[in-house]
Amino acid sequence: MAKNVFISFRFADGYKYKEELAKLFSESEDTVDFSEDQDRSGLSDETIRRYLYGKLSRSSITIVILTPQAVNHQKNIWGQYSDWMYDEIRYSLEDRGYNRTNGLIAVYVPEAEKYILEKTSHYCDICQKTSSVINVKQFDNLVFKNMMNVKLNYKKNKCYNIYDANYDSFCSLISYEDFKNNFSEYIEIASEKRENRNKYNVKAHMQ
Repeated sequence: MAKNVFISFRFADGYKYKEELAKLFSESEDTVDFSEDQDRSGLSDETIRRYLYGKLSRSSITIVILTPQAVNHQKNIWGQYSDWMYDEIRYSLEDRGYNRTNGLIAVYVPEAEKYILEKTSHYCDICQKTSSVINVKQFDNLVFKNMMNVKLNYKKNKCYNIYDANYDSFCSLISYEDFKNNFSEYIEIASEKRENRNKYNVKAHMQ
């Protein structure tokens, strides 16, 4: 059965990436794209909210494109989150009566990698080995809140503080090129985790 997906992106610097993914999905029999491509800056919050609920209620997977302007959520002058990307992710993760929690994938573009990842060395007391690992930096985004959040009993990588890239985070973090080349596989993994949501400490809000 085809998976229904919704792409969340920052219009200012993510539109071209969204369009490229939408074209790939349109050529696939396995994926149906329920995302949108209009600039919503002139619409009222309530109009956008009703529109998004309709879109998200028909999707099962949300794909977040992390561009430099999308790494951190936007806030208003009072320090409150005021960002429709945040709302899209939040609505996706909320388990409402007519809409189950979506699977979640964060796809980072090359320009955003330096804000998200760094290479470090790690010594594991369990296997007693030092290895080179890719470390996820902390960033102010709901996708980060849903990384490395598998419950201990279900952790696939048994080494302390090292997480399996596909299964130890409810939200997978994938480079743009890797996702383009294997999007059906990553969407299937996200769908599998959606069906096993109880294995993760899913957070639908920043606070």
